[in-house]
Amino acid sequence: MNIPSQIAKWALAVVAGVSFAAGQDSKIAPGNSLKLTFRGLPEAEAVQVNGNYKVDGAGTIRLPYVGNLNVAGMAANQAAKVVEDAYRRAAIYTRPTVEAAIIQQVIEDGEAATISVGGQVNRAGKVPFKPGMRLIEALQAAGDRTAFGSRNIELLRDGKLRTLDFREAATKNFELKANDVITVKQRGTLEIDHG
Repeated sequence: MNIPSQIAKWALAVVAGVSFAAGQDSKIAPGNSLKLTFRGLPEAEAVQVNGNYKVDGAGTIRLPYVGNLNVAGMAANQAAKVVEDAYRRAAIYTRPTVEAAIIQQVIEDGEAATISVGGQVNRAGKVPFKPGMRLIEALQAAGDRTAFGSRNIELLRDGKLRTLDFREAATKNFELKANDVITVKQRGTLEIDHG
């Protein structure tokens, strides 16, 4: 199918204007930080509004020129739309394009969300969690499996233990949740790992 170049350019412009943060299903919560990037503004003005905005206990962020906006419970792309609308309504920017990303997720007690990685890894301990994080990323953050690391990986989530096979692509791309506990088991004497 041959699409005229003008329509193709328009479609690309629409796609380029949409920003998806990692962990699309993640919702903004008090304690998160929201990274906002404004496009199409003079550089001097963009410097004043681009940045990381902490979400306070009431679920709001404080923006230059427009004040407080409630963003709790929204996905990053929804928050971007709310920010754009606020600047438009205040007649500060007529056609702002905003990209938003959740850059930190916290849990109820105010601690930064983490995942525990242990067993046969090079740096056992807690690694920072980010929405959309995959098992392979958590293992890499822990220095990867040791030479004695088995293909068998235990995942403890909400009190339920599950064994995953690291040779499978689905396991490497398995999406994690905050507070998951990952344990890389020790390789058995007869186990051969090709992954």
